[in-house]
Amino acid sequence: MLYLQDVSSIFPLTVYFLPCGWKVFKPQKFNAFFSISPFFMSKKLKALSISLASLLVFGLAGTVFNSCKSDDPVVVACSEGILNYEDLNSKSSLSAAVLDTNSVVNLVITSQQQYERYIANRNQSIDFDSKMLLAGSYFTDSAAHVVSQLVTSDCGAGKVTYHVEVVRTKGVLTTRQHVEYFAIVPKLPDGTEVKFDVAYKK
Repeated sequence: MLYLQDVSSIFPLTVYFLPCGWKVFKPQKFNAFFSISPFFMSKKLKALSISLASLLVFGLAGTVFNSCKSDDPVVVACSEGILNYEDLNSKSSLSAAVLDTNSVVNLVITSQQQYERYIANRNQSIDFDSKMLLAGSYFTDSAAHVVSQLVTSDCGAGKVTYHVEVVRTKGVLTTRQHVEYFAIVPKLPDGTEVKFDVAYKK
């Protein structure tokens, strides 16, 4: 008759690789818990003992694995030079309330709440944990449109500049217009100054 006296024979693997490095688990330490007299060891009890041993081993492995996880927040680093940006969906626009009270609007939108407050016709999701939205409007005296955009970063000065070039649209009789511009950029470190440099050429 087989008796459960040495759990190391059941769990021969004693070294486990976890994200934070190699960990050694020695089943022999638990032999004392399972050295049961043949008189009391029934088949059902042996099966129960094996199940309990399995739960104990995998429970300890899970605890060690969880201890390897880091709770450190994501670090937002500054990128030098020209920043890549994404265009906002063309159907989106600044809310009418913002445009009605300002001739020039420059916004740095860093949360979903601000996004819903300042942007109308939202049909594009933005992950504000890793990105932010630069948005603005320039009130011109004639029909105009954006011809170029560029976002540059100066990490030493802690500054990002959003360059926008607006030109008059020829052949259109509209006298006044809100020209809007948007750029989705990587999230910037706290304290970074954002400057809007909008050039209007008639």
